[in-house]
Amino acid sequence: MSKLKALIKKSKAAKTELVATTVRIPQSLHLYIEDLAVKLGLSKQEAIFRLVEAGIEVAELEFEKEDDVPANFHVLNTNRRHDEDDQEHMLSLGIAAAFYDPWKYNIDRIKKGDIVFLYENGVGIVAYGKGSGVTKKKDRHEDKDECHYQELEGFVILENPLSAARIKEILNRNVVFLRAMAGMPDGQKVLNEINSQSGT
Repeated sequence: MSKLKALIKKSKAAKTELVATTVRIPQSLHLYIEDLAVKLGLSKQEAIFRLVEAGIEVAELEFEKEDDVPANFHVLNTNRRHDEDDQEHMLSLGIAAAFYDPWKYNIDRIKKGDIVFLYENGVGIVAYGKGSGVTKKKDRHEDKDECHYQELEGFVILENPLSAARIKEILNRNVVFLRAMAGMPDGQKVLNEINSQSGT
């Protein structure tokens, strides 16, 4: 329960655009959520929202545990779902960043010259650049050194993002975009597509 409380505290500061959705759940689960909402002093809607967020975080951790193929290409999720400012920060400064244990350590895996694609959930690859190979640290919401980042050389923001569907089509395989960062050994095909679209 303490992890959920920490998640609630952390996410209250995040600016989130909410979208309505409908889901049917068993009566027993509905009653549990109502009890939890009362216990935490939240509305039922907010309790459901926080539980879904916590569930997604668990799913991301499971994906992180899978063996990652070493690659010179990486796809980094911009974390917009948790905090819109994170993506804006990365795009404005031309950096690849991740936050908190264990996700922040993904940045340490980027070697000099590796291509890092910045991926926005629901939109696609929005930018890319080459890793510097030098990981820097800074504070995150007053938590010391909880942001690891690298400056990206030759940083480019795409005029037309490359959608998840198009990426899967180019690579002719399923690609998981839930992870904080994943290797993409066949990423040269994606880079070629981006370059062909921009005429370079």
